[in-house]
Amino acid sequence: MSTWNRVTRAKPCPVCGKPDWCLLSADGSACICPRTETKHFIEGSGYLHVLKETDWSKDQWTPAKKELPEHNEVMATMARKFYIACDEEQQVDADERLGISRLSLRRLGMGWCASQSANTFPMFRHERRLVGIRMRGKDGRKWAIKGSKQGLFIPRGLDNRKVMFICEGPTDTAAMLDLGFNAVGRPSCMGATDLICELVAGHGAVAIMADRDGPGMDGAERLAHSLRSIVGRVFVMSPPEGYKDVRAWYCGGELRKEDALEYIKAESCRHGNARSQATT
Repeated sequence: MSTWNRVTRAKPCPVCGKPDWCLLSADGSACICPRTETKHFIEGSGYLHVLKETDWSKDQWTPAKKELPEHNEVMATMARKFYIACDEEQQVDADERLGISRLSLRRLGMGWCASQSANTFPMFRHERRLVGIRMRGKDGRKWAIKGSKQGLFIPRGLDNRKVMFICEGPTDTAAMLDLGFNAVGRPSCMGATDLICELVAGHGAVAIMADRDGPGMDGAERLAHSLRSIVGRVFVMSPPEGYKDVRAWYCGGELRKEDALEYIKAESCRHGNARSQATT
């Protein structure tokens, strides 16, 4: 039985101070944080931080492999209600606040929770099995509804013949959708590797859009390593200097569709395969 507990707002991560995704050992002697690097990386979870010395063995500090989450119909019902509650006024507000079209945000199932004054984004597993709901406050704060499992932000209308762009979070994903790309989002820079592998297995080409920081690039490279044996081609891209993430790059007016396509074409040629089976 696992001796790790998910952090909360009442008991945030002692390393990064965030209230979500990190794990804290039951005795408080260590935590696993996907945001702050150490030399000890635990696949699918994050970086191990020993807070006080113990007699642990490696087996004790490695979390047990968990089964993939299943569809949660109760949460799916909530997501549908939030989607309906997101009227035109709330859609326009999100569009203006985030700098992304409401069409792309709605393709991701964006809703509105009045009691929390937050937009909602459903998280899915392959075949759109809903496993959780992400909240995003107007101040940019992010959290998940209690009972949520980590999932992917999967828009309606994906085309499996096209290059699949994997982004971090729903708003980066929506920015790529605005440009006309095929895109899905992961919940964090280290999260949901197993769900991504399940979704894109056998795909012709995958491009990972990394945040321009250490954890973002590290998470992208680790994901690329996991994908190279199950997809045709894997590319890693990141914003130029001056932009933290894909959404900032897009809102700054310097992320253009033709630039991304040229990069992928150049990388394909560099690896000796100018004729990729996937089309853009």
